[in-house]
Amino acid sequence: HLRTADHDPFGVVNVGDSAALYKLLTEDPDANDDFDVDREMGFAARLFAGVDRPDSTVNLVIGARRFIAGWNSWRVSTMGLMHVGVGEGPEIIQMFGRGVRLKGWNLSLKRHRESGAPPPDDGARLAELEKLYIFGLRANYMETFRGLLEKEGMRTEQETFTLPTTWNFARKTDLKMIRLKQDRKYDLSRERPVLPDPASANLPPVTLDLHSRIQSVASSPASPTGPAPGAVVSLASHAAFLDAGRIHERLLRRKRQRGWHNLVIQRATLERLLRSDDWHELRLPPERLHPIGFDQMRGLEDIALALLTEYADRFWRRQRRRWEHREIEVANLDEDDPNNIRAHQLSVNATEAQLVKEAEQLAEQVRKGEFDHLKFWYDSLKIGAVVEAAATHAYKPLLFADRERLVRLSPVPLDAGERRLVVELARLADKNDECLQGAELFLIRNLTQGRGLSFFDDYSYYPDFIVWLKSAAIQHLVFLDPKGLSRFGDRERQKVRLHHEIAEVEERVRELDPNVRLHAYVLSATPASQIGVNRRLGEWRQDGVYFLNERDCVQQVLRHALTPKLANAR
Repeated sequence: HLRTADHDPFGVVNVGDSAALYKLLTEDPDANDDFDVDREMGFAARLFAGVDRPDSTVNLVIGARRFIAGWNSWRVSTMGLMHVGVGEGPEIIQMFGRGVRLKGWNLSLKRHRESGAPPPDDGARLAELEKLYIFGLRANYMETFRGLLEKEGMRTEQETFTLPTTWNFARKTDLKMIRLKQDRKYDLSRERPVLPDPASANLPPVTLDLHSRIQSVASSPASPTGPAPGAVVSLASHAAFLDAGRIHERLLRRKRQRGWHNLVIQRATLERLLRSDDWHELRLPPERLHPIGFDQMRGLEDIALALLTEYADRFWRRQRRRWEHREIEVANLDEDDPNNIRAHQLSVNATEAQLVKEAEQLAEQVRKGEFDHLKFWYDSLKIGAVVEAAATHAYKPLLFADRERLVRLSPVPLDAGERRLVVELARLADKNDECLQGAELFLIRNLTQGRGLSFFDDYSYYPDFIVWLKSAAIQHLVFLDPKGLSRFGDRERQKVRLHHEIAEVEERVRELDPNVRLHAYVLSATPASQIGVNRRLGEWRQDGVYFLNERDCVQQVLRHALTPKLANAR
């Protein structure tokens, strides 16, 4: 059984030689410190037999040839296959048959489009649920399987269309971009940061609340003298019982896993950390602080390791951020910028004639450069072109799509909220709105996954858009991030902090180019009244948060960026 904490199992593994597996997982416990192995549960329920029940909590089944025969389920959505069906034989066809089986409307055993049922309003979502995804290692059998299906008149392939983009900015725009110098990596640099004591680290306390993760069952009433649920408890009082050497070795393994290759972690520092509560806040059920055996003591070591890992992670990432600020360069934006995608890739189901027809039409127009004739909206594809942004965005076409589209588009298209922002920016630029104060406006979408410009990489924060406000002497780079803030957690707070902390980056940038200014704003799709934080509107604006439900939200942001008095007040 696979489970987290004391929750119901979410997965079941069918193992032929369970004794050998148990030995493999437990012979080196430190090598598997991310999970626990328990063989003392007594007689456990047989989960496999009930996996097809509607109330089953099991969503992951791991086995092998067990699934080829003697198994019936309507719930299969994904299959991952390793070394199965490598040779000839019917076994792979039998296995696929377990996945393509559906009850269907009135037990017709057909997908909804073939069943004769009235098409539902949310048919796109239903089609996703009806798909079978198959992933394979050594998947040479897939070609054979496709051939068999196509002999029966079934097309299994996706048709992919390339929509090349056209670079929209001439050299005369001379737009500035900031980026990390090429081939510079902090973990491979000469920097050797040493994990410090809490007094000199100047880091916010590491917090760990295990009440929200662990459901404990007490065999006797709780002690009235123990800490109340949710209260901060002291791990340092148990430092003498913790194996500092073992924790140090495990932390060094974490260091290799996390890529902190240049971080120095001294055992003496770790021991001082274990004897201090000044650098963390730990909340957990009080009975967890009173172990009665070695296994429970190892549980306390796991908690100490989790706290130390977060402490080291925060320190290393802060040092990396400071190093990167020193390694920034200012360059001219050009067609080779990583944010220039060069082409959209559009994939459609080859059996959907209307989808293929519209995709061919769209691709042909884009290849010919007929951007003025692109449709605002393609009904079957549920894809549209942001035609308003043709003059302001770095490349064209810029595409947006409905969330329930039946096609795949790479990179991910704009959603409805992002499109509204782009259209508003284009509208303001087109009429030279007074909020621009005569500056020219240019725009590019900031990509994720290491291609775009990132801040606070520990939170993988890539603002969605970069806007240039260019006048004769000064260029303002404005990072805009339209986001919902209904859950105002650590990640959201980091994004809001960028409005102030980008000043540190600007100081370095102005040493390289005194005519460049940096600004960062969050445009909240969540109204201030629904965020759940007791703050006045003026306080939000001081932190660079503006609200899209306000009619002039975008104008307010651009005015703030371009007004010297307000900019200096940051």
